[in-house]
Amino acid sequence: MPQITEEEFFGATEPKYELEERLSFLNTFETPKNEGALSVDDFFGTVQPELPKKQRAESSELWNYLPDVFKKGYNESLTGMAQQLATGEAPFDLENYHPSVLGDIGAAVISFFMPADIAAFAAGGGIGGQAAKVAGKSALKQMIRAGVKKEFAEGVLQKGMKTMAGKAGVGAGASAAGLGVYSGIADAMVQEIETNNIDWEQTLKATAKGATLGATVGAIGGRAAAKGTSEAVRVAQEITAFGIGQPALDLRMPTPQDFLHAGGMILGIRGANMAIKSGVRVARGKPLIQPRPDKEASPEFLQEVAESTLKAREKARKEGEVWKSAREEFKSTKIVGERETEGGLKVFQLKDIESKKTLELTKSEFFKEFDLYKDPMAPEALQKKRLGEVAGLSRKLTSEEYGFSNDLLKEKKLYISGNENISSKDMTPHQLFKYRKSLRHEKELVEIKKGLKPNLVEFEPGKTLFEKLFPEKWIQPLLAAESRLKTNEGRSLGTRMIPKADARRAEIVGTFVEEAVIESGLRKYKNQKEVADALEGKATSPGAKRIADQVKVALDKAYEMAKDAGIDVSGYIEGYFPRMMRKDIQQIIFDDLMPFIEKNQKLLDKKIARPEDLRIINKVIETSIKAGEFSNSTNRALNKLVKEGKLTYKEAMDSLRTEVMGEMYSPFGNLEKERKLDLPAEFYERNAKEVIVRYFDKFAKRIATAEVFGKRGEKAKALLDALRVKNPKEYKVMKELYTNFTGLSSIDPAKAMSPRARKIAANIMSFEYATKIGLGFATVPNITQFAISTAAEAGYMRFFRGAYRLFDKGVRKKIRQSGATHYNVMDMLLGTDIGVNPATWRENIKNIATDKGNRMTHVANLLSTVSLFKPINRLNQMLAASTAEIYVRDLHKVAKANAPKPNKEGNSRYNWATKNLDRLGISKEHYDKASLSDKNIENAMYRFAKESQLQKDIMKDPLVFNDARYRPFFIFKRFGFRQAKYAKDLMRREVQAGNVLVPLRLAVGGFFGAQFVIWAKDNLIKLLSGKDVVREDKEGFDSLLEAMSVVGAMGFFGDILDAEDKLAAVKFLVSPVMMSDMEKLYSGTRSLANNIDTFGLNTVALQRSVKGYAGIFGSVPRHLARRVEMPGQEKKIISTEKGKLRSKIFDFILEGKQKKAQQLIKDWNKKRRTNPFTTYDISDSDIYQYVARKARIKANP
Repeated sequence: MPQITEEEFFGATEPKYELEERLSFLNTFETPKNEGALSVDDFFGTVQPELPKKQRAESSELWNYLPDVFKKGYNESLTGMAQQLATGEAPFDLENYHPSVLGDIGAAVISFFMPADIAAFAAGGGIGGQAAKVAGKSALKQMIRAGVKKEFAEGVLQKGMKTMAGKAGVGAGASAAGLGVYSGIADAMVQEIETNNIDWEQTLKATAKGATLGATVGAIGGRAAAKGTSEAVRVAQEITAFGIGQPALDLRMPTPQDFLHAGGMILGIRGANMAIKSGVRVARGKPLIQPRPDKEASPEFLQEVAESTLKAREKARKEGEVWKSAREEFKSTKIVGERETEGGLKVFQLKDIESKKTLELTKSEFFKEFDLYKDPMAPEALQKKRLGEVAGLSRKLTSEEYGFSNDLLKEKKLYISGNENISSKDMTPHQLFKYRKSLRHEKELVEIKKGLKPNLVEFEPGKTLFEKLFPEKWIQPLLAAESRLKTNEGRSLGTRMIPKADARRAEIVGTFVEEAVIESGLRKYKNQKEVADALEGKATSPGAKRIADQVKVALDKAYEMAKDAGIDVSGYIEGYFPRMMRKDIQQIIFDDLMPFIEKNQKLLDKKIARPEDLRIINKVIETSIKAGEFSNSTNRALNKLVKEGKLTYKEAMDSLRTEVMGEMYSPFGNLEKERKLDLPAEFYERNAKEVIVRYFDKFAKRIATAEVFGKRGEKAKALLDALRVKNPKEYKVMKELYTNFTGLSSIDPAKAMSPRARKIAANIMSFEYATKIGLGFATVPNITQFAISTAAEAGYMRFFRGAYRLFDKGVRKKIRQSGATHYNVMDMLLGTDIGVNPATWRENIKNIATDKGNRMTHVANLLSTVSLFKPINRLNQMLAASTAEIYVRDLHKVAKANAPKPNKEGNSRYNWATKNLDRLGISKEHYDKASLSDKNIENAMYRFAKESQLQKDIMKDPLVFNDARYRPFFIFKRFGFRQAKYAKDLMRREVQAGNVLVPLRLAVGGFFGAQFVIWAKDNLIKLLSGKDVVREDKEGFDSLLEAMSVVGAMGFFGDILDAEDKLAAVKFLVSPVMMSDMEKLYSGTRSLANNIDTFGLNTVALQRSVKGYAGIFGSVPRHLARRVEMPGQEKKIISTEKGKLRSKIFDFILEGKQKKAQQLIKDWNKKRRTNPFTTYDISDSDIYQYVARKARIKANP
């Protein structure tokens, strides 16, 4: 047998290590001596089969970082096959790569981007046979360059091209020629590789099929393009045609695999064509990206540009504003400042240009005398001129030229004054000024759009990058809600008013709960019913009365605050204890009434014109009660209202529905209604802490919505009405956001789940939370969450100072008052609302026993508390809020120190500080002051903690995440989405401002945090399973990716980038976690059936099957199950692990990475002493056999 050199065996480009040198480190292990091993020379001289020379593509370190799917694509490309013909072996060794279906598609797409493959599609410039000829020559030139013998290349060209172009019978278009040429060349090359011969008849058939498919797909794509079909739909149509056409030509029915293969082919062909066109443009000296022909801008884009233009104009005008008045010594005045008096009045600080005198006036006084007209006027003349201008603007805007209706005027009036029918004459000077300003704004906006429209060109009208690739209806629902708001009205309501109302709500509920629940001692008082009795004036113990007295003080403050906010509160009640239904009773009645009302909607909504109509409705309700359609609780409530309340059945149902829905979802609740319904006493909650917390939560929301949206939501309604006219699509988004925030979406029949479906969904989500969070390892990375959030954004010095401040009771109280700890992960994922009133572990145990309807929710709460996930989450919130106070005060100092002079632009430090202050809810009128108020600070603390700790935020989530119908499908996906969005927003914001420290902090925090997480997880696994974890120490960029993924710094992007199988990671990202559990259930059941079949129904079969089910219940049970494995199972698992690691060690040795191989062997032998690596496992003979086995597989695919 001919002998080959080591260089020939390992490849010309392999580093020149002697094989003994590569394996010499094996001698350092104390392993049994392999007496029968041959020397290297003897071995290779007597046993080595004759193998062809090869050049290894893996020799470059760069190739090692390529995912296997790219290597597979290269192997299967014309370019890769050309290299294989030249060298005798495939460019990449992929023996151990077993791709999924998605992996096959990805490889198919990638294969089209190689040089010879692109050349094969260069027929786009020609037609029919000539095009095929040109393309074939070009492709074969690439093959010769890759190392294919010239004789073979010329043979293919001479014998095949004429047949391909002439005899295929299809040459009518570029698609037919391109795919025909490609298919023919690929078939010829595969035959040459596999049989060392070419059957030209077979090649002709492959060419004809390819050309036929190309013609069909090209025709369908062209027809779709001519009809203006979207790109995504065209691709779908082409894939369908290819998936049906290919099996049809083989006279068989299509299978799912045919369509998946078609997807890879079509996407690859499209990519190749784009590459060809780009190359031609570059060769001709044209830009790589071809400018699109001028297109008329979309209405959305036109609106966006016009608003930006007008905003810039208004900003420029504001800088030079000079206010005129008839007041002596203040005829030409500038506003130099603004402040708020102790009484809450906002005043302007004025300075006259000529007299240099200063003056302070309230806004109402200022607008009586001052305006921006050219000449000064007395107040009466000023008001008259404003009225005349408003009348002229109103006529012009409602004319045919401008196209607005009177609805616009009503909406403006409603937003400014709260009354859509108010006359301009009845407006205050300030209201009239604002009304005129809004009309001027609309008029100028229309005029700007008219000027822009003829000349404005949009690269892709109205579409983002994702919308160019996929239909808008697919992409829009997956964007964060705030990203979908483009108009001034949408941004005003969505990104300013809703966050403001939310922060105000958190501040109010935090303040009152602190006073009434924590400081009073109510939270820890054991007999809660006794405190309820004391609040109602009943005789109780001194301790309960003392607590009740303090709670009453808080309730009285709330009553006065509501009156001050202009809310029409019901009369003051002495000995008041809010009367609220128990949550379980609420849910039972709600679940009974909603299906009945939906089923009988037409009858119940019918106008009652005569007594007979009412009698029919009452009879229907009474019959349903007797037939048992309702639960016992609902029946008792309705019958009590009818018999004792003297109501008809319809009146009773209407009243009960209003009561239940009001308590469950409406923010208006107890403040504004008098007690009317008298339901059974046991229906009402007597746990004083539960009632008081719920009361102040609803109270806070009512006050916040009144202050921000208007007493009855009129300000929000005005913006929504204006948005409905301006942008109906955005109106739908904004309306859903608003109803989500106010709770009104929960009673929308269109979004309601049936009671049974909702209960199933709630139990599934609670089970997943309990097992994957409570019984998982989520607590471990949660410990280092600060490193990729609070510390990364605010800085480590501020973070450490913030952490130290938590020892101060006053700081902790301030954090609670800010509301920063009210939301938790469980509320965000499951849609619960227990964050304001978290139960202790003892209360959870009691609730599990007593609250049967929500038992699984309480189990989830208990497990996540005992596992320390929730306590650590709360600690992270407190750390974030404490750090935020220091951060915000520092930002304020920076803003004050770098404040620009009047009418001058601020420097980069000023802009950075003020933008962050604005983002945290501190506007210019506040940060221009000498110091920030406690209210400013607490609002900023809440906002910072809410964003950095990924708390519930409807603006940061896609709308679908907050839709109860779809929540089970996205549980746990929100973590990755929100963390990825947070990291992206944070880095973009800070880097654009010139702060490069944030990405550095993120990387460093992620890296060091990962070391702790890996150490902690490995030790937990060892504690639970009794087995050590064997890990590969990654290096360089791989190490950084692993670290960022382990701590979750990049959300789901990190999970994908760090995964060995990228497509499996994508699968986990897009599939619900419950599907994974169903797969485990199926696999476990199949294993159980096999074990019973083999061993019989006994303890052996059951013990062997435990591990198959354990993973369903989380990481802790999964690793604990290793403790009960049978000896044979454990041995098999270790052997399988060893086999995988052995292949990796061989690859490292062959790549010259002895140190990495040695590290893996040492680590394994230290942790798997029962089955260590010895020279029986790793020797020169074993490595040779490994290489030879792979060579045989390649030789016989």
